[in-house]
Amino acid sequence: MGVVFYRNAVRNASSQISLRFSAPMKTLLLISLLTLPAVADDLKPALGKLGTLLLVEKFDGSEMPKGWNANTGTLRVADGKLHAGEKSSDKHIGAFRYRLPVQDCAVQIDFTLGEMRIINLGYDPAEGELKKKGHLFSVTITPKSWSIIEHNDKADPASKTKVLATAKTDFDPKRTYSLLLVCKGNDVVAQVTGKEPLRATSEDFHVKKPGLVFRMGGKDSQEVAFDQVKVWALE
Repeated sequence: MGVVFYRNAVRNASSQISLRFSAPMKTLLLISLLTLPAVADDLKPALGKLGTLLLVEKFDGSEMPKGWNANTGTLRVADGKLHAGEKSSDKHIGAFRYRLPVQDCAVQIDFTLGEMRIINLGYDPAEGELKKKGHLFSVTITPKSWSIIEHNDKADPASKTKVLATAKTDFDPKRTYSLLLVCKGNDVVAQVTGKEPLRATSEDFHVKKPGLVFRMGGKDSQEVAFDQVKVWALE
């Protein structure tokens, strides 16, 4: 729908230009129109359908919105975006959470990777849901690849983190992408604009989750920019 609308708009604009401008000016204006990016369609969930909208955050104020607090690393709001980074003095990857109890759900967020070497969006299991200690799963994105991983059980020394799905693909550090992470039952699908979706399944993914978990790795002063966060219950 977005591409069709764009083409029609260019065609209509071309007609108007023919009526109003000289030949050299027509050429310049048409080149400008044709080099504008087409408007992409919104991502649609590959599992279930969107239900109740639980959260919308645009970071368009001057202060940090309530509930967005850094565990480690740096976190700030500027230019209508949430900027997050790692801080070497913490001796830990940058991390922050947003508390929002969910189970079957979909979260969409825009991100600009910048110079970060890795970012993660995922979940922990809610207290009492599992015996394991630590994170549940996350989608990880680097400049050259992305993956869905199931995290190890920190209470079990023999437990290992598992890569359940992965693909090599470039993420332009200056481009803003939309990520849609959907979980329904034990199934998870990660979708990013312009990329083939990743799919994964595990017997523990169906559990209740206390909120969103963000993690990011990079050097001091390097930041990822997040924007346009939306969370829905999934039907």
